[in-house]
Amino acid sequence: MLAPRFFDQVRRPALEAETLPAACYSDPAFFETEKKEIFHKVWNFIGHDDQVKAPGDYMAFELVGIPVIVARGRDGKVRAFANTCRHRGCRVITGSGNSRAFKCGYHGWVYGLDGKLQGAPQMEHSHGFDKADYGLFPIRLEQWGRFMYVNFRADAPLLATQLGALVGTLASYNFDDMVLVRRREVEVGCNWKIYLENVMEPYHTPHVHATTLAMKNEDEGATIMSGNSNLLFGEGGDNAPVKLEFGENHACLVGRHVGSRGLLPGEEPLPPIKSLAGRPRDGSIWSYTYPCTTISCQREGMWYVEIQPLAVDRSKLVLGTCFPKETTERPDFEDKVQGYYRRLDITTAEDLVITEEQQAGVSSPFARAGRVCHLEAVAHAFRNWVADKVQPAA
Repeated sequence: MLAPRFFDQVRRPALEAETLPAACYSDPAFFETEKKEIFHKVWNFIGHDDQVKAPGDYMAFELVGIPVIVARGRDGKVRAFANTCRHRGCRVITGSGNSRAFKCGYHGWVYGLDGKLQGAPQMEHSHGFDKADYGLFPIRLEQWGRFMYVNFRADAPLLATQLGALVGTLASYNFDDMVLVRRREVEVGCNWKIYLENVMEPYHTPHVHATTLAMKNEDEGATIMSGNSNLLFGEGGDNAPVKLEFGENHACLVGRHVGSRGLLPGEEPLPPIKSLAGRPRDGSIWSYTYPCTTISCQREGMWYVEIQPLAVDRSKLVLGTCFPKETTERPDFEDKVQGYYRRLDITTAEDLVITEEQQAGVSSPFARAGRVCHLEAVAHAFRNWVADKVQPAA
């Protein structure tokens, strides 16, 4: 594992390359390396700030084994902290809710929403003890519109540096105005990369989504995105029905098509986002922000899939659906939005089955790396990103 030439075949040009070695999806030691070299160092997507909408709202969760608290203070600011008491390390709080402060259940230490230690029973007898020195350890939190990211490194570059050109590509969707209308969690028995690579490519669509997404073939762009075209994926540059864009820490699939990819055939769409300009007006953009988030932007709204690694062979999916505030206030919104929920739920259920089957297969001692199809260009770029993070190229 991680011998000098371990990723040589992964790093070849896409149509000459192989996938990641099977052990990258099943070996616990490789998973530990990913946690250390990827998740502990980069900006990690953690959801929409509607999850902590009001002052006092909080949510406690684990990210690759690290307990975290995110809370909105009385000043309206959202902050993140390590969920570990500064006395003996107990988790301070669990779950989510609204509170004036956080009280550790072990010895009663109390922390404010800003992380400052407010109360420490009996500690007045300890020599030189100062509450100002024992607040909750802060974790960096930054936002892209209303989407929240955390980074465990105090010296990490700004979030905007990691996002790069993607901020401009998706600017006209106006993420500041996106309201979280539904959030759903589901666990899947597969490695985090297996699920992300699955949603990065249309190669599987005619087979896994044969009666759903593969039926949307209204024009050339839709046919390509449904995996039903024989054209070389992404060929044609800026004018192609499907354009591929790659950044240092992201990739985009930019599609030009009629109709909505956010709905199954026969469903009626909500009105388009008024601020859209350029390519976003012409179809949809599927963006993948490494390490493990997909942000799917349609003309009418968007959804995200946040993949939380739980173990080498187990992940939690958080699916959030968002629409502009004005759209959510329409009298027909609750009726029409059900079609977007159905599309996401049905296709996710189809993906859950096949990704668990893949996990079972790659866990075999006989599993080997496979070849890359042209429809897997985005997944190929992501695999190279992973390789470079855990073993930088010479």
